[in-house]
Amino acid sequence: GSFLSVRTKHIECLERMLNFNNFVDSKTSWQEHWKILIYDGFCRDVISTLFKVADLRKHGVTLHLNINADRQQVQDVSAIYFVQPSKDNVARIGRDCAAGLYDSMHLNWSSTIAQDQLHALATSVAECEGQSRIQKVFDQHMNFVSLDHRLFSLMMDQSYVKLNDPEVGDAEMESTINDIVNGLFSVLVTLGVVPIIRCPRGDAAAMVGERLCKKLRDHFLSTNNLFKEQAFSSSSFSRPALIIVDRSTDLSVNLQHAWSYEAMLHDVLGMNLNKLTVSETVGEDGRRQPSRVYDLGASDSFWVDNCGKPFPVVTDEIEEKLTAWKLEYAAIGTQGQAEYVADAAGGGGVDGAP
Repeated sequence: GSFLSVRTKHIECLERMLNFNNFVDSKTSWQEHWKILIYDGFCRDVISTLFKVADLRKHGVTLHLNINADRQQVQDVSAIYFVQPSKDNVARIGRDCAAGLYDSMHLNWSSTIAQDQLHALATSVAECEGQSRIQKVFDQHMNFVSLDHRLFSLMMDQSYVKLNDPEVGDAEMESTINDIVNGLFSVLVTLGVVPIIRCPRGDAAAMVGERLCKKLRDHFLSTNNLFKEQAFSSSSFSRPALIIVDRSTDLSVNLQHAWSYEAMLHDVLGMNLNKLTVSETVGEDGRRQPSRVYDLGASDSFWVDNCGKPFPVVTDEIEEKLTAWKLEYAAIGTQGQAEYVADAAGGGGVDGAP
């Protein structure tokens, strides 16, 4: 159903975060509180597929900066941090607090922060007596990237190798499985659904499925149950199925891609995070065409209609759209010219003779 649009739900969660983790409705005025957004590399990717700079401005964000950049002190403006709960990020936030960069700091972790990291942050903040600067601390459970309404990525490099290479140690494999489980848990929290989990036995997919099931069970028993709002909603009676399958079940997809518009853009132009770059070209006449970045996604109607179609069909579609555009352009030009002639004949033009 429509309630399973991961992109729509993800945008709602980010909007709530930008509203200082308060509920957002039609009466919300983003201009009441201007703010600065601080993110790390991963969380920048999370945001960039859902919000453009203009969208951030509309939500009251006047400045957005990387946490590792050299930042200056800004008074009387709230800072919203959206970062991974890593040791480096926690240490940097402690230094920001000690330096008094911002009067008000709202900390949002992309996934659950470990207790030792939370204690480390509390210690560094207490040492500089900056407790009054920290307004809120939230686990956002958003450590994944939404690429479309029904497509997301955990952005994990070499995960297949880490799960199948016999030379990979147990600790690294455990870490990879935990990252997958935490990522899938975040997706379920964002969607607000508790699925029926199905997976084959005896492989990495089974380990992920079992641990995810245990994580959900343990979470239901905790006082901070993130699914309690959905417990009595109409969607709770139609639980979706989450099917977890090992990549080895169908290796051919990695080697032989379909001849679709989307697959070709990935393979030929290196599409990443719904963006692709067409490199600079030099024509026969020596003219340079600078490189261009194109943003493709759910807001691009041509992309939505054609991304899954075979490439020859898309070229015909482009030709049709181009022809229709040329006709519209010609019609506008003809209409404008006719109006200009009529104005001139009636003496209404700027340069009309008396």
